[in-house]
Amino acid sequence: MKQSTPRHGARTSHSRRPARRSRRGSLVFVVLALLAVTAFVGGGAWLWLNRTVSVRVNGTLADVRHDATLEEIIAAQKVEVAPGDLVSVGGAVISEGGGAPFSATVAGRELDAEQIAAFRAEGNEEIVFGDGADVTEASHEEERETAPKMEPYERIGAITYVAQWGRAGKAVYTVGDVSGEAVLKEEVEPVQNAVIESVNPTPDDGSKVIALTFDDGPSSYTQRYLDILDKYGARATFFCLGSAAAANPDLVKAIEDQGSQVASHTQNHQQLTTLDAATLQSEVTDAFSAISSSGAPATTVLRPPYGDFNNDTWLASGATLSASVIWNLDSEDWRLPGADAIVSNCTNGAYSGAIVLMHDGGGNRDQDLEALPRIIEALQARGYKFVTINELMAMDSRIPEDVASGNATLPEGAVWPTEMAATE
Repeated sequence: MKQSTPRHGARTSHSRRPARRSRRGSLVFVVLALLAVTAFVGGGAWLWLNRTVSVRVNGTLADVRHDATLEEIIAAQKVEVAPGDLVSVGGAVISEGGGAPFSATVAGRELDAEQIAAFRAEGNEEIVFGDGADVTEASHEEERETAPKMEPYERIGAITYVAQWGRAGKAVYTVGDVSGEAVLKEEVEPVQNAVIESVNPTPDDGSKVIALTFDDGPSSYTQRYLDILDKYGARATFFCLGSAAAANPDLVKAIEDQGSQVASHTQNHQQLTTLDAATLQSEVTDAFSAISSSGAPATTVLRPPYGDFNNDTWLASGATLSASVIWNLDSEDWRLPGADAIVSNCTNGAYSGAIVLMHDGGGNRDQDLEALPRIIEALQARGYKFVTINELMAMDSRIPEDVASGNATLPEGAVWPTEMAATE
């Protein structure tokens, strides 16, 4: 029997389309299952990573995220703390609130900055927060030269002088990177301060000596004073104005030739304590130059006009002088009190090492000329010898030899200070 042929397009019992459908459904199922597992696992991981743990914050139990930092715990628990300040290496506040934001103690142990940054909550910690500590600025070290200061005198005597010249030292300083402030860390070479001392001179050997002094010359009276001194074998010190010395060089030379001393009374008799540093130094140095140019030995010994010279003036002087000389016995000849009064003022109360003030210019000195021989005779009768200021200084070992020479100057390597040392 002849088999019939299927018609075009008709399906036979051997069609595979149902099998393909079954495979696709399985694939979908697998994908959905994987997604479900991933979601489950991811969700579980998220829950694990974001789980909470219990801690105690400033005495109160709190739930915080596991692995939370201390900053996060403060924010979450709304803990109120005040930050510290940023301070300089010297302790001055540079910026308020610029220091550590808070402090923290965990299990009774205070944490440092590194431990605070590394902390992560694990549970059951006892945390106590406090205000932040001050933080010192970053710094570096520098070796610097240390400038000397001036150590002032406290009690004034008739002769005030440089007892020690200043010398710079070296030291290592801690220098703030923000403030630029420098704090001494270590002294490498000690600084030597300039020291000013003031004494009433006293001969070490107990000699009976008096120093006669004459201000404001040279003048028309100078030679007559010198003649009187020569007659009695006496010497004196003439504190000359630079302007007068320049105008009378022959008299300056005559003082020196007689054996007396020429020192300075400044250039123009200005009150030194009222001058700025530059004018003060000019008044001093111009007079010294005028005196040495007039035939007398160089000098750095000064009598300040009106006896007015203080610690601040020394500081501003810039090492232009070595000694400032005032007096113990005032003739008061400027009052023109009469020769008898001048003699009495210069002899009553006289003692060894006393310095007598008289004048060689600035007015009529006839009374001084009359009084001077009587002063010398009266004191010589008591056993006194008349010496110059340089000689008097050399007799007192408290006064350094260079100062007693009358021409001490700033030694090589020494530094004059610009700042006063603190006093107790």
